[in-house]
Amino acid sequence: MAHTINIILFGIGNAGSALINKVIKERDDITTPAPDIRFPVITNSSVAFFEKDADGYAWEANFIRFAVPFKIDDVVEYILEHDLHNVIVVDASPNAELPAEYPNLIRMGFSIVSINETLQYLPENFEKGIKFLTDTRGLGYRFIKSVPGDATAAGNALYDAILQVAGKTKEAAA
Repeated sequence: MAHTINIILFGIGNAGSALINKVIKERDDITTPAPDIRFPVITNSSVAFFEKDADGYAWEANFIRFAVPFKIDDVVEYILEHDLHNVIVVDASPNAELPAEYPNLIRMGFSIVSINETLQYLPENFEKGIKFLTDTRGLGYRFIKSVPGDATAAGNALYDAILQVAGKTKEAAA
């Protein structure tokens, strides 16, 4: 998996932060080659940090200093403007409104990995519809049931799901 995976991360609470830490740890582990995972956009509930070319992994300091209010359209515009490929939207937020954006994000060509616990309360046909949309477009979708109070397990589960989804989309593109 030599291609770059661009993660658009919604939610930098426990699970989102654990995911970032897992990616950094895997990147620093010289015994196993890690995929090239980038975080060009990181958001919390009200502001987003849009990566500049030289930002690298100084995301925490940069998020505090340079995050700006955003709408989903701003995120999509950034992705298109910067010609990002292999985009996986990771919803690690508790935002009940974000899942309503999944169909539009999928139509834009983005895979989805979610640990958003509000999905558990939506009708079963919602998830079936999301799965159908991603399958028909050669994209990936994974919903992970969170382990309450275990951010490390959530970060690991998100990381594994990202690798699975990235592998699926890579196969579909071949």
